[in-house]
Amino acid sequence: MKTITVKYGVDSVTKQVDADFTFGDLQDSDQFKAALGFGDKTKALVDGIEQNRDTAIPANATVRVETAANTKA
Repeated sequence: MKTITVKYGVDSVTKQVDADFTFGDLQDSDQFKAALGFGDKTKALVDGIEQNRDTAIPANATVRVETAANTKA
């Protein structure tokens, strides 16, 4: 288990998650979505850098979730 802090807008939640919990797991988590109110199209950032969905979140990390902008092809 590890502790992470997730921020969305002005709200934040600190929770314990499994050691192999990834940024993708966070973005898909109904528990975090319900607690913070974010939707499906998001990106996860650490220190302003967008993170790969397959990467495990480091222990004690602060992750900022932002709504992903729509892009035109």
